Amino acid sequence: MKNKKQLLIMSISFVLFFVLSGCNLPGMSQDIPIEELVATYQKQTEAAMGSESPIEEETMAPPEGGSEPSQTATATIALTPTQEKPMVNVSVDTNCRTGPGKIYDWIGGLLVGEEAEVVGASTDGQYWIIRNPDQNGECWLWGNYASVTGETADLPRYTPPPTPTPAFVWEGNWTTYTVDTSDNLIETYPMSISVIGQDFTAIVDMGGGDSATATGTISGDHLSVTGSWVGPINNGPFTFYAMGANQFQGNANNGGGDFGWCGSRGGAGQPSPCFVP
Repeated sequence: MKNKKQLLIMSISFVLFFVLSGCNLPGMSQDIPIEELVATYQKQTEAAMGSESPIEEETMAPPEGGSEPSQTATATIALTPTQEKPMVNVSVDTNCRTGPGKIYDWIGGLLVGEEAEVVGASTDGQYWIIRNPDQNGECWLWGNYASVTGETADLPRYTPPPTPTPAFVWEGNWTTYTVDTSDNLIETYPMSISVIGQDFTAIVDMGGGDSATATGTISGDHLSVTGSWVGPINNGPFTFYAMGANQFQGNANNGGGDFGWCGSRGGAGQPSPCFVP
């Protein structure tokens, strides 16, 4: 482009030189040297040429055999949608504990109409680990009445923590006492208790080859047992309550009325009172 511009200026200069050399322009003084006139017109021509708008290089067609002008790529930012946290609600008010089952301490609860964030699940899929709605930290929520919304596939899986040390140990050999509601002693029998989880089984040796069997469920705090008993003649419900470390109080029913049923071990002696409604 620069060469074309120079050639045009030179052509105009030569034309002006021959024109001015051969002609006397009207009103032009013969005292002005012809070289100065040519130089003047040359400068005016260059000025006129310089005032033209330059052609943008990016819009130019490439020279024959050349490559297309490069284009600057614009980065595209892909927006990732925010992942919704899984949330849980319940159809029935549900306790929240330090682990799965009533053997673990109660530390909160999720009520109908409340919602809590789910942070994990038990390895067996029976419990959700949630943000405790009642205090800081996490707790285990039974999934039976729970409904969860949101993605749960990537949630961490929790193994149950060690079971807490029971507040009362029921398993072992006891001496039991049956009394009327006035705590007047009726009979004394040996009883052997076995425990699997929270399942309670007791065998009472009534003498003469007779026995009674009591089965029930131990409470979450291990301080009571509720169930039923079956003997050679009678049967009915019973409830035992822990007392200290080596005694329990309680009551039972034999179909004809209530009576006290209590026990002791390790030389602790008969609890007083034995009957506890």
